Amino acid sequence: MSKFKREHNYGHLNFFEIERSGLYRVQRKSSGDEIISKNHGLGTTEVFRALVKWVKGRGFKETAPWPSKGEADNDPVMCYCREIKEFPNGDFMVVLWKHDPTDTRGFRGLELGTDGRPTGNYITNGASSTGENYVWGHPCYYWIIPDKNMVVSVKFDDSKCDSELMQKWVNYCVRYRLKFTGYNSRQPGDSETRINFSTPANPETYNLIYRFSTNIKIFKTSEEHLERICETTKYMLLRNEVIVSDAAKDAEVKASISERGGLDAANIEIFNYFQTFMTKFFPKAKEADDNIRKVEIKLEATPSIEQMKELLSYSSGFSENGWADIIFIDENENGTSIKQHRIVERIVLPPAIDAYSCDQLYKVVSEARDTFLPLASVVEDANEPSVLGAGKTS
Repeated sequence: MSKFKREHNYGHLNFFEIERSGLYRVQRKSSGDEIISKNHGLGTTEVFRALVKWVKGRGFKETAPWPSKGEADNDPVMCYCREIKEFPNGDFMVVLWKHDPTDTRGFRGLELGTDGRPTGNYITNGASSTGENYVWGHPCYYWIIPDKNMVVSVKFDDSKCDSELMQKWVNYCVRYRLKFTGYNSRQPGDSETRINFSTPANPETYNLIYRFSTNIKIFKTSEEHLERICETTKYMLLRNEVIVSDAAKDAEVKASISERGGLDAANIEIFNYFQTFMTKFFPKAKEADDNIRKVEIKLEATPSIEQMKELLSYSSGFSENGWADIIFIDENENGTSIKQHRIVERIVLPPAIDAYSCDQLYKVVSEARDTFLPLASVVEDANEPSVLGAGKTS
């Protein structure tokens, strides 16, 4: 049962279009670009229904589809499923639990019972003692709308928004854990089980790969304006907060960037560097200090429209009133915040110690569904063949 502690908790909604969701045949050109075929099955609804069944039959720690130790014996960012549910209209709500060893601000210890499932009880990171039956982390909330080809993240002050991690969780579950009759085949090996994908029409080809990927949506009329910002930008201000602590000083950067790429990885690495630097030379002054330091980096750069869209995705977890931001400065010293070009709405719930349930979240978002969804532009069919730039296949 949720325990209320303050009067209001504001959740900011960030809208993402689903770019890929299904099985594809991928050809890589010598230039590194990829030619991606039409969708050959395993659409969003079918996959998320399979995830609901898969999660239901497992203990909490068994819902992470990758190992808790990395290849370099480091502690990777882990992702567990707190709850997932389908609603009568075909929408899904997903509550994930993110454990990031480099991001301990607001960490909560989720208690597991003897059956391996959450009890609903929590401890804070100031608790005097913990045990193996606690999983530290933050909740992450996602609203999946298959008929609109859309994912909406819900970011509260005491939760996280990590679209990259959510995409990785879905991809790994499908590629390495779920069974789809007629679509995938398991081949046990000495050290791992290999899962190959084909279709019922061509069952022996096994030449397909599953992909689930999203991209943050922008206003219908914003792309031309974004191009003008790109052309006139002389430098950018990158703002974020870092944590000053002994744990931060010794944190492995690789643990947080191993599954990320491009500007996302670069920004994480930059701010991890400053976090370590400030911990070493500017430790907290007194016990009452909250250990949080604001950092601003001035970067001389003129971004392309593709980089601008990637920065929009990177900033999706930035709260509207928080310090974290990316500001584009022109030759006249006029600044434009990246937050002005995201589709962002908000909902209100009573704060709770427990993570919000799927029913709690859906009751609020469904009441305003007809208001929220028209804000997002109509997306193109994600099944059409296209050429994408070189990058990761997750």
